[in-house]
Amino acid sequence: MNLSKKIEDKRKAKQRAEKVKKAKIATAGVVLGAVTGAVSGVLLAPKSGKETREDIKDASQQIAEKINMKTVDVKGKVSEKLEDKKGNFIESKKKIKKYIDNKKSVENSSEEDKIIDIVEPVSVTEE
Repeated sequence: MNLSKKIEDKRKAKQRAEKVKKAKIATAGVVLGAVTGAVSGVLLAPKSGKETREDIKDASQQIAEKINMKTVDVKGKVSEKLEDKKGNFIESKKKIKKYIDNKKSVENSSEEDKIIDIVEPVSVTEE
């Protein structure tokens, strides 16, 4: 049962990764299309050269602002995910340390019991 669950989880993770990849490609296509459309619209509009240059300048500033906003947004999301994963890692590390300490204490107590079992008969026979 556990093996089938792991296989199923791995399959779902692979499907999610494929969906994310497709979404990234679609997003890149939309952005590229929007930029191309904006530039084409500005260049093909029946305006004077000065007005066209102003429009290009304004459009490039808007695109730069959008890129900066997206960068800040992505940076925030990455930082948030990183902190979450860091917290999970620290929690897992504590659990592993606790487990190892428990195992060591059990081993030490069983070794002490063995030593006591060996020492007690010797003490009794000497009296």
